Amino acid sequence: MSANLKYLSLGILVFQTTSLVLTMRYSRTLKEDGPRYLSSTAVVIAELLKIIACILLVYKDSSYLSVKNSYHSPVFCVHA
Repeated sequence: MSANLKYLSLGILVFQTTSLVLTMRYSRTLKEDGPRYLSSTAVVIAELLKIIACILLVYKDSSYLSVKNSYHSPVFCVHA
């Protein structure tokens, strides 16, 4: 995995976690009428978003490796 992709994935996950905490804190302190959401639901959705982001980054890295190493290693080759 390249160093740039590691830092990109770290930055995305830090941004996502920080924005989740700040948004939940802000939305839970609002003085509005109406139903409130469960904080556990927000956490589960946030974790699903993290999983999707990680899968996309791994897919991007593996597709880069498959093109780069296609002549060196048969493990990454896809035969049609």
